[in-house]
Amino acid sequence: MPVRATIAPLPEPGHALLRVSELDAAPEGLTISIQRQQGPDTHLADDGWRRTETWLMPDEVQRNGEVLEFHLGPEICDRLAGIATVRLRVHEPDIGVVGTTVVAWPAMLTSGAAGASGSYDDTVRLRRRQTPPPAPEPELPPPLEVAPEPTPPPPPRPELRAARDPMADLPKRSGATGWMIAAVVVLLAVGSGYYYWTNHLHPPEPVVAAAPPPTPTPLQPPAKSVRETVAEYLATKPAPDAMLAKARDFAKAGDTGAAFLVFRQAAEQGNAAAQVELASFYDPTLPAKGAFPHDGTQAADWYERAALSGLAEAQRKLGLLLAKGGAGLTADAAKAKVWLQQAAAQNDSDAKKALDGLPK
Repeated sequence: MPVRATIAPLPEPGHALLRVSELDAAPEGLTISIQRQQGPDTHLADDGWRRTETWLMPDEVQRNGEVLEFHLGPEICDRLAGIATVRLRVHEPDIGVVGTTVVAWPAMLTSGAAGASGSYDDTVRLRRRQTPPPAPEPELPPPLEVAPEPTPPPPPRPELRAARDPMADLPKRSGATGWMIAAVVVLLAVGSGYYYWTNHLHPPEPVVAAAPPPTPTPLQPPAKSVRETVAEYLATKPAPDAMLAKARDFAKAGDTGAAFLVFRQAAEQGNAAAQVELASFYDPTLPAKGAFPHDGTQAADWYERAALSGLAEAQRKLGLLLAKGGAGLTADAAKAKVWLQQAAAQNDSDAKKALDGLPK
């Protein structure tokens, strides 16, 4: 699918910003292929030029409104110095090539930091922008040694004197009688204290039957994303007609994103009905579908592909779009009339009515 791209050099030598517009893809996992025209080794890798196509994966890809921004480092910018134009292709995981264009490479300062990495995979990850290491913290001088304070002398010991026993002058009682009285008093005190403790301060708690343990709730697997669902389906390698039916099922279920991805895959394989369905996502004469913006140029492009195969529905819808225009597409009454006439020749009643409504 054709896209538009520009290169903007950044202030740091060897770094640039690749801006790609008219590409409705998520930034996660996008890779790019860069090809020059000179020499036998025309495909750029992170370690130089190769003869086979290599997919480069920048560490930072962001979406800014309707523009995807790829941050490119010295592995690309330094090796493209002196090259006027390159061919750019964008690859989306599990979908395929979603954009291609030719972009002019501007003159910029190089960093001289590009070097061989020894990687020979089909997809290589570009190195991140190098940041200078933090400055070491200054060492603090060792703390000054402080002489310990002198230990004060111990205080003088008090003079010890013998204390007189105050009980010495009392008359002594009989030993057996005293022990019996003491034992009775102790038993009465212990019994009273135990009764007061168990009945007033800490009464016994009632026995309650233990509740059964709760039944564990089974863990639910995480929901799959739209792209994971579509990727699993496309991995079965369905035929274009089967993809068309599956996309329509997604649309009926309200899953507009999955329907769009499967319609696009079938349309790129030449299915005319899928091309009409895909064009309807961009057609400004139709209500908007989800978050997909209207684009008259892309709608006309997909309608025309299906119309050239002889599909009357595509010829009629292309004629109606050209008659009205909108969303970046200029109206063209002459071309609209030609396509409506071709659809009417195939007994398309709606095309005949539209022809009668055109200005004479």
